[in-house]
Amino acid sequence: MEVCPTDVVHAPAERVWQLMMDPRELTQWIGLKLIEGPARPLCNGDRIVIGAAGMRMSIEVLNAEPPKSARVHVRLPFGIVNHEQVQITPMGSNSCRVTLN
Repeated sequence: MEVCPTDVVHAPAERVWQLMMDPRELTQWIGLKLIEGPARPLCNGDRIVIGAAGMRMSIEVLNAEPPKSARVHVRLPFGIVNHEQVQITPMGSNSCRVTLN
């Protein structure tokens, strides 16, 4: 199944990029714990492990082009792997369009 959700975010593209690519900010934003990962923003080849309540998932950065796109593999429990492409398109100084896949 393929879906391509898109939404307008009322924040600059650079801020959305920071929330997605800084492991500490990402885990705080989505409410999970950082189990393993670098203490710097993510770049090509990096992997983080996050989780809560005994469940873990890992995110591997395949290709990052700040602040406009990232291609990642998200490994979820039960062997599920999502291949994600995130596209961030500025729509002015304080908003952007974020598209997944």
